[in-house]
Amino acid sequence: MDARIYFELTDAIAAATDRGELDALQSRLDATEMHPTERRKLERVLRARLDMMPLGEVVVPRPKPERAD
Repeated sequence: MDARIYFELTDAIAAATDRGELDALQSRLDATEMHPTERRKLERVLRARLDMMPLGEVVVPRPKPERAD
């Protein structure tokens, strides 16, 4: 596999903002010929990004310092 395509896919997965983009990237990944190790790595990155999607909507409140007033 061409390294340029590999890094392009990696960057696109990291930059994906919704499920539709990840589905399109999965289709592109399926259609791309590559070494099995590269495929496993990209599929793992894609799966991790997909799992993180719902976490992007969670807002974690930060503790505020106590005031001395």
